[in-house]
Amino acid sequence: MTPFMLRVAELVDVDESDVADADLDALAPMPMTRISQKIATSTGADRHVAIRALAEQLVCEANVVLAHGDEHLTLVDEILANELAFTVGYRGRGARVSTTFEDGTAYGRLVGDGFESELPHELADADAVPDLVVRLLVESGLPHHHVNV
Repeated sequence: MTPFMLRVAELVDVDESDVADADLDALAPMPMTRISQKIATSTGADRHVAIRALAEQLVCEANVVLAHGDEHLTLVDEILANELAFTVGYRGRGARVSTTFEDGTAYGRLVGDGFESELPHELADADAVPDLVVRLLVESGLPHHHVNV
């Protein structure tokens, strides 16, 4: 098992009463974000593809850990005229990561329940993706079962 799979397995294995009493930020820290920045189109595209590829890997790893009968994470891509986007979803909630291309620049954005802010924000880097997926799982009501690790 990968370290991320072990992290998800530990969360699934936690007793539900312990989750209710626990500090959400201790169980599932908010992913690191930064105020959205305009960057070169090629850099923005590379960044988006790297984050999206990692998100797909982590969604697959988390789904392996979740029990067969439980709901599983989804990953849905959107390709628009001037935007690349994907949404990681779980139990009716989602986190949408997008990159908009305009006038030779790219602009990232993270939108979803729990990620609201006055100024547009984006994931700080690919290292924020595991926390994004775990936060979505925990905030959406991750089921708890005993997992053999």
